[in-house]
Amino acid sequence: MRPLTTLILLALLLASGAGADTDDAVARSERFTIDSRTLGEIRELLVRRPPGYTPDHSYPVVYVLDGEWNFELVAAYLDYMADNSIFPPMIVTAVTNVNRNRDYVPRPDPYFSDTGKADSFLAFVEKDWQQTINKRFPTSGDNIIVGHSFGGVFTLHSLFSGRDLFDAYIALGSSAWIADRVLFEEAEAWFKASPAADSFVYMAVGEGDGGPTLPSSEALAERFAARAPAGLEWYFEITPRTDHFKNVVSGMNEGFMKLFPAWGFVAEVETAAASGAKAVDQWFRTREAELGYRFLPAWFDMGVAATGLAQAGNTDAAIAILRNLRRHQPDNAHVASFASGVYRIAGETDNAIAETRRAIALAEAQGLHPNAMHLDRLRQRLAVLESAE
Repeated sequence: MRPLTTLILLALLLASGAGADTDDAVARSERFTIDSRTLGEIRELLVRRPPGYTPDHSYPVVYVLDGEWNFELVAAYLDYMADNSIFPPMIVTAVTNVNRNRDYVPRPDPYFSDTGKADSFLAFVEKDWQQTINKRFPTSGDNIIVGHSFGGVFTLHSLFSGRDLFDAYIALGSSAWIADRVLFEEAEAWFKASPAADSFVYMAVGEGDGGPTLPSSEALAERFAARAPAGLEWYFEITPRTDHFKNVVSGMNEGFMKLFPAWGFVAEVETAAASGAKAVDQWFRTREAELGYRFLPAWFDMGVAATGLAQAGNTDAAIAILRNLRRHQPDNAHVASFASGVYRIAGETDNAIAETRRAIALAEAQGLHPNAMHLDRLRQRLAVLESAE
């Protein structure tokens, strides 16, 4: 492992934390009702806007089932990940329950009252819930659904319906045994139709999940292994040391980490950097084409990598990393701070001054706390740079 030099340590001190705060979650949240003509009833929706939200930007949307239980968990988790540039900022919305047996299970089950109206709820999702969110917020058209237990059943049912309401499906602890294994029939029909699937599917069940949930989930995963269309990116995991409810936390994290696969990006870009700046540009283009909205190069990891490459003499590749990073996070003061350091190492004083000024201006405009950005040190850097001109 390359030791951290003085200049890398300076970069870490200048960019010492996340670029926004998450303690304003209440101010970024709202609760309202809609009159659903599809269901013939009033439904309550919850919404959390991401840290740093601006109506000028469009955002993916995460749809959460069982909102009264799962909304705060999912929203707080995604707040933290977006605040640290691990995941892109996303709008989170949830619906609270009226009758989850009725809404989530596709076929009547004699042992569970009111089951069997999931298609009606699916129409509500499309015609009421999604349309409401798209009208009220700047959405990008990239949609993710998260469901647990019967909610996991509905999540997979929405996939098998073929209505393409979501780009990613995270189904946790799905009760695949419900209604005489109706999901198996739906899956088989969907596989037989040979859909041109380019969706993401993540399924997880706890190793201690009691009753038929674990074995039925394993059996459904075996069907995916044998029959899933080639374009489908899917995963199934048994999360260790979890039961039906603990799996919600473990499975949610694993599912989102696979959906936004940032792990390993630094090693990949450093490998590309060995072939020069053009190879770095090509790596970014390739990853962007492969992952679309799922690609987010983390400012901290990439900034440290670029600083290390510049210190090792590979300044062209380091500058290419920061140039591409700025495309993805144009208003990130930390990116500008790292860029100023890299240009300084490269001896490009004018560019170093420009990026230092930009970092200061962004930090001031965003009101970044010293825990997030050390403006005094940036100003000291600027003074040194200007005196060297």
